[in-house]
Amino acid sequence: MASAGQALNVPVLLAGYRFSPHNDDLIVYYLKRKILGQQLPADVIPTTDVYASSPDKLPLDDFKGGVPNEWFFFSTRSKDDNIIALDGGYYAIDPEGAGPITWEGKVVGYVKTLNFYQGSSPNGIETEWMVEEFRVNPEKYTSIRLMMLYIVNVQIENLVACKISRVQPEPEW
Repeated sequence: MASAGQALNVPVLLAGYRFSPHNDDLIVYYLKRKILGQQLPADVIPTTDVYASSPDKLPLDDFKGGVPNEWFFFSTRSKDDNIIALDGGYYAIDPEGAGPITWEGKVVGYVKTLNFYQGSSPNGIETEWMVEEFRVNPEKYTSIRLMMLYIVNVQIENLVACKISRVQPEPEW
């Protein structure tokens, strides 16, 4: 029995395993299942609003078991705007970091990349933080959506998986 303040369902990976899924696996085995309320292969991805603050203020310690400088979260989808302004910085879409994700020859989702800048747009300073936002292809699940509750349809449109990366520069010698 857990004592007060102790978590009952602590996501744990077996010793020697690291959570570093391929993009298609993240869509098919995690995001789609999360939306449909199905059991996940490993319940290691926490939920937070990624776009509510700068990446360095996210609860990065809530994600355990990944590779260094890489964190995963379920979040609400970013706005379709090119810029998402925050206090002290902003996310900007990288047009080269977008595209479809295929699995078994079918487009199951999409990814877009957002870089984080300090300061105000368009004169901000790029940081080492990047977010890759993964969403399911709503057309792939049209037949399922017709049979589902409204809440699941909303989640298909709004729930995403985000991979936050911190690319640290090489040291200058």
